[in-house]
Amino acid sequence: MHWMDALAGRLMSRRPPFFEEGWGSQALLERLSRGPQGFALPELHEVTLGASRREGGLWVQEGRFPSPAAVGPLPTASAEARFQLLLPVKAGPRPPVCLFLASSGDHGFGLRRFLAQPLLAAGMGAVLLENPYYGSRRPPGQKGEALRTVADLLLMGRATAVEAVALLGWLLARGHPKVGISGYSMGGSMAAYAACFFPLPLAVVPVAVAHSAAPVFTQGVLSALPDWETLGRTCGGPEAARQRLAELLEGFSVTQLAPLPNPRRAIIVAARKDGFVPSASTLRLLQHWRGAELRYLQGGHVRGLVAGRSIIARAILDAFSRIEDLQLPEEPPEGAAPG
Repeated sequence: MHWMDALAGRLMSRRPPFFEEGWGSQALLERLSRGPQGFALPELHEVTLGASRREGGLWVQEGRFPSPAAVGPLPTASAEARFQLLLPVKAGPRPPVCLFLASSGDHGFGLRRFLAQPLLAAGMGAVLLENPYYGSRRPPGQKGEALRTVADLLLMGRATAVEAVALLGWLLARGHPKVGISGYSMGGSMAAYAACFFPLPLAVVPVAVAHSAAPVFTQGVLSALPDWETLGRTCGGPEAARQRLAELLEGFSVTQLAPLPNPRRAIIVAARKDGFVPSASTLRLLQHWRGAELRYLQGGHVRGLVAGRSIIARAILDAFSRIEDLQLPEEPPEGAAPG
């Protein structure tokens, strides 16, 4: 484990614990644990985009839409999705676009704008989706990113995946010829999960990614964050709670889903000394996506985020080079009769 990960773990252990209110709705847990049933590509019909504003070499727009996630009762504060669209001024109105999902604790858009900067400089656009339960979508009473129940965690993950898939489809419908998805840590795991449901060509670059949240919350640095005493009160003690949580989270594993139809478009990026994500978990994803490429960041989980930006950007650009432009039908000339 890299020393920066060990230090981060000690600092995080002083913050409010996860799951202070226990497991949450048993009925919701059972429904979510059954996995996606008859998943259909969600469409966005009510996207509201604010006016474009210029920030240096970028056009920036804020967007929002009612969450299409119908997997459970999202809190009122989370019911409307929010995103930021960044397009390089010199790239034209419809460049390729990569969707970035948030890592744990990544409220707002600043960290992902930092990660996306080399791509924006190279002429690629970026969309930054704010997760349910994060930032402006955080329910009243939630302390930072410390979700109050396990059901909240599962609902956040499933809803984020549905919203991500819907946004990718919306980008293609707008005329962007190529789309991709990426994220760091939790964002990488959610990106990998969402990618499995997208039926069209997609560049996929999950970074510092686990095949499931189970080893992250039960083995890595973050295993100190759950309120094991509270969880254990209804299932036989802390160790029994740890086992039950692992079983629930394994049900949301990427390896429980069908492999990507073309894993060659996926580049997995791992940190060599990751204290948050066990290396065996990343390798399980690689084995499931046979044909995907594995690249490494030097150092651990925290250092990889700080110092690995250029490697991450290179992986995303390379993954995009492996997909063809989507051939959209040309619009008829103005005034022409419809065929």
